[in-house]
This record gives sequence, C-alpha cells and structure tokens, in this order.
Amino acid sequence: MRALRALALGTVAVGMLAYAVAAAAAVIVQAGGGVLDVHVGPLVLVAVERSGAVTSTMFGPGLLAVAALGGLANAAAAALLARRARRRARVPQMIDR
Repeated sequence: MRALRALALGTVAVGMLAYAVAAAAAVIVQAGGGVLDVHVGPLVLVAVERSGAVTSTMFGPGLLAVAALGGLANAAAAALLARRARRRARVPQMIDR
C-alpha cells in the first residue's frame, strides 16, 4: 500500500511540476513571438507554433510519460528508504542480545 501511495503522490507531484515548467516556457516563447518544439523521443512535451497572427500551444502526451517516470522513481526511493529503516531498526535488537 505504501508503494502505491508513493507512486501516486510522486506521479501527481512530478506531473504538476512538469506542466508548470512547460506552461511557463510556452508563455515566455509566446511573449517573445518565437516557436518552441520540445520532444522526448517520439513524445511531444510542449509545442508552440505560430501561423500568421495566430499562436497555438499544445501540451503533448510526453508530460504524462514524465509524470509516470517521476512516480516510479518516487516509489523506488520510498522502497529503498523503507528497507534502510527496517535494517536500522533491527541492528539495535541484535546488539542487545
């Protein structure tokens, strides 16, 4: 249950952070009148395109992939910390004997 909670919380936290960074980058590029196209492999993170007087912004599925990877990393770190805490809890018991 702890691993699932760590996965969910990590996914939400990294997803919100990735979206905020992508949105800030898109706003900066739009204000400057430029074009932005950020990909991770075949997955689009954010794309800002300009066609005449119209500017369009697209947040792609790459943000979901980044969020999922962040959640997996958080779950792995939580499992590692829990394992280390269990080891440390056992060490004093073995010394007392």
